Amino acid sequence: MAQRDQEFYQLAEAFIDRMLAEAPTAATYLGDHRYDDRLGHHTQEDIRRQSDLTAGALAAFQAFPPDELSPEARIDRELMVGIAKSFLRDFQVLRGHVRDPGYYPSECLGGIFSLIIRDFAPLPERVKSALGRLREVPRVLEEGKANLVPEEVPEVWCEVAIESASQGVALFTMLIPALAKHAPAIEGDLVSASKEAATAMEGYVSFLKGEVLPSARGDFAVGEELFEELLRETHMLDYTADELYELGWELFRGTKEEMERLAAEISPGKTAREILDEAKADHPGAEELLDAYRREMERAKSFVIEKGIATVPEGERLRIEPTPPFLAPVIPYAAYMPPGPLEEVQEGIFLVTPVPPDAPEELSEEKLRGHNWAKLPVTALHEAYPGHHLQLCYANQVGRLPRKLGGYLSSLFPEGWAFYCEELMEELGFIGEPIQRLGRLNDQLWRAARIILDVSLHTRGLTVEEAVDFLVEEVGLERANALAEVRRYTSSPTQPLSYLVGKLEILKLIEEFKAKAPGGSLRELHDAILSCGSLPPRLMRTCLGL
Repeated sequence: MAQRDQEFYQLAEAFIDRMLAEAPTAATYLGDHRYDDRLGHHTQEDIRRQSDLTAGALAAFQAFPPDELSPEARIDRELMVGIAKSFLRDFQVLRGHVRDPGYYPSECLGGIFSLIIRDFAPLPERVKSALGRLREVPRVLEEGKANLVPEEVPEVWCEVAIESASQGVALFTMLIPALAKHAPAIEGDLVSASKEAATAMEGYVSFLKGEVLPSARGDFAVGEELFEELLRETHMLDYTADELYELGWELFRGTKEEMERLAAEISPGKTAREILDEAKADHPGAEELLDAYRREMERAKSFVIEKGIATVPEGERLRIEPTPPFLAPVIPYAAYMPPGPLEEVQEGIFLVTPVPPDAPEELSEEKLRGHNWAKLPVTALHEAYPGHHLQLCYANQVGRLPRKLGGYLSSLFPEGWAFYCEELMEELGFIGEPIQRLGRLNDQLWRAARIILDVSLHTRGLTVEEAVDFLVEEVGLERANALAEVRRYTSSPTQPLSYLVGKLEILKLIEEFKAKAPGGSLRELHDAILSCGSLPPRLMRTCLGL
């Protein structure tokens, strides 16, 4: 068995290694820095080669008889089969390289930004790598122009790509020239390459506006058959689309009733929406914003340790930083960036978008209302401790290379875990104010709405406009934020449902674990689950021997 395990892991690691060479920006995100000075290749020939490579690997993984592998390798084999199928589906069915105009600017902007934001090497070294990628931006965007078939592009995706590419020009015109001063030996090359990249990106935007958008008639909906295939093969769930739709509505109605009951206790005569809206006025000042998040995240970490909720992984770090100006349009409030599983230093970054000092008072107040005290502590525990940061640092230290990629197959456990932590920390007293409980329930209402909209957009003919109206009228989102949400849902079928469905699957898992091993402490329970990595719950059951 040990020999067969070794053969399997050699095969899996060779495939991953080859795919990282094909996808340099993905390698950077994961913490493999061998290809930091280049971008991926996307000609039809390149896509065909990558597709053939994946198909060959999938056949090889499937040919390994599971009963000849150890229990751990058996799980990793199933994981690699799922990952290879997912890649193949992207190449052959979803075909983002043909249908998604945002695919190409995302590669360019994300690939360069990831070198700048992460402190994995001295800044001059990272800036030098960024120069290599800058020089390849025009090539990647030309490949995009050659690949895209306007009639197959969904209009909403084209609109998103135009906005993000237009905003992304600031990376080349503002950020890179400012950083060039830290690498005087190549400052001239950086400035020159930045100008060429900016010109190429502006040209790409003009191409989308002139040649793609007028003909963009593609359908973003994947349809019921493919939606259910994603449920089965990516998340390893047995639900049908219709069952999830009914579950979403059941959770939505139940949560709404719970919110109104709590609202009647907090302030009789007022609705939950009115109470939450009033609570937005209680927030930190603009100059206190970063410190407020730092304090709450430290408080959450101390609470996790004191209450014995889970073991905090050794060597983890969390940095709270202001969002760079060019990213502010896509991060209206805050965002967490996890460490890559292959990074030596496990340091997460939490970006908080500051209020511009010269912002009019009305705009400043609107931004700060999004950081209100009913919401801020919940965000801190969800994103940091014991939520995403703790869980992902754990997962990054677990097992062989295939296991470290579990979260890239399914978002069910990572998203479900962070959401599970919200109610857990409420029960343990970290968020005890009634208004904070109401805020948490409002977040649950939103996650239930995501299940309904995820299924409806992709299998029931719901339009973007109808979905936006639903979020505004039924959940209370601002229209601009609702539009950004729905646009994301159109391009990520089955991901939006993973938050609340993931939480429910984790709660089932916990009950099964307690029945098998009664009397264990909370830390023992959570450590056992976290030690499996970011597995879909079905594989986690196998890992835990359930």
